Amino acid sequence: MRRLKTYKGALIAVAFLVLALFAGSVAAQEEAASSHDEPVVQSIKDGVGLSGSVRFGYWSSTRNLDDEQPVGSAMLWVKANRQLSPRFSYFAEGWLESQGPVDKGESRVEGREAYVELKTDRFELRVGRQIFAWGRADAINPTANLSGEDLTLLTPETEDRKRGTTAIRGRYFLHSFSITGIWLPEFRPVRFPLPSPPTGLTYLQGYRSWPADQFAFRVEQTGSAVDWSVSYFDGFDLLPDLAPAKASDDFDTIKINHHRIRVIGADMAKNIGRYGLRAEGAYTSTEDSYHRDPFTKNPYVFAVFGGDRTYRGELNLNLQYLLRYVVDYTPPNNGNGQLNVLAEQEAILSDQAVRVEQGMSTRISNKWLHETLEGEFAAVTYFSPKGVLIRPRVAYSVTDHWKLVIGGELYRGDKHSVFGLLRQNSVSYFEARYSF
Repeated sequence: MRRLKTYKGALIAVAFLVLALFAGSVAAQEEAASSHDEPVVQSIKDGVGLSGSVRFGYWSSTRNLDDEQPVGSAMLWVKANRQLSPRFSYFAEGWLESQGPVDKGESRVEGREAYVELKTDRFELRVGRQIFAWGRADAINPTANLSGEDLTLLTPETEDRKRGTTAIRGRYFLHSFSITGIWLPEFRPVRFPLPSPPTGLTYLQGYRSWPADQFAFRVEQTGSAVDWSVSYFDGFDLLPDLAPAKASDDFDTIKINHHRIRVIGADMAKNIGRYGLRAEGAYTSTEDSYHRDPFTKNPYVFAVFGGDRTYRGELNLNLQYLLRYVVDYTPPNNGNGQLNVLAEQEAILSDQAVRVEQGMSTRISNKWLHETLEGEFAAVTYFSPKGVLIRPRVAYSVTDHWKLVIGGELYRGDKHSVFGLLRQNSVSYFEARYSF
């Protein structure tokens, strides 16, 4: 991520990005442009496969667990997607965001994905920054350990928060089966909104992005009565662990670590009429198998079971049961020393404040007015420790190019829950989007 200090800097970065995409296609498009069959700009745009959107939003607060509110945001999303031949294609997508007052706003730019892909009858090779969306459960995926998210990004779409990682992916097809192997030399974790440290303490990143030396394998079957996959991942934890710089109560630095994990996962999906059944689970082995370190996650099992039903082709109801079990669980020490306070914070952040955590998720969505009006209500609830996330959203397509979105996110929970920790990030928003 590159930080730009002003809106002027943001606009310059946008100009360079668009000009670079245009310049890269000029030579290939000279003949079409000179024929005057279509406008030059349109010819270049089609030649590159360029599309995107401009978005303007109003948010009641940021997603950084701070007191800044309300804030405005402006985003430019640019995508280039082109099939150069039956076997070769490229894809690139990125965004630039500016938020806050114009005189002191902060901007940043992100290259989400940029890869080339080669396909044969039975083999695919993809090289570059990519997003890996593993798992068949709805939105909550225990096997999705390869690509992080930006939980601080001001966007109504949860899919837009995903972050790509540089990787080489090979995929071999054999009838209804596929075998995937992935090497990830880059590590890009979840960008998580951490609470402000106590007075006198500071955060320090304790990990590096290169070289990450991560790899993953997946065997998958699709197109049969039951779609399923099994997977294995050996790499770094996308979510952070908090640890003191030294093992005494007089530490002044909190290290943000991402320890190595190994994950064995599986998922399945089956449709029975209008019902869809889903199951997904994973066992995660960590660097602290016997809870000797209160600042490293314990091994755990995370599973999701559920299904959905569609009514009249547009109304969809989804319900899931969530289960997390911590192996060799030891409750955090609730003493008053700084080490104990940090250990308790680490347990909350890791979703390991209790041995067994159970919950439910639900999503109700519908479409009206020839699918121009969409409404969705999603919620996640955990029973112990108690916590809830409620996410309503309504979107209306005014024209083929203009779309309006209004919604919000409400976090509530007790002091030992992640949703309680994120209470300050409760937000309402409005966004106007122009797509091109």
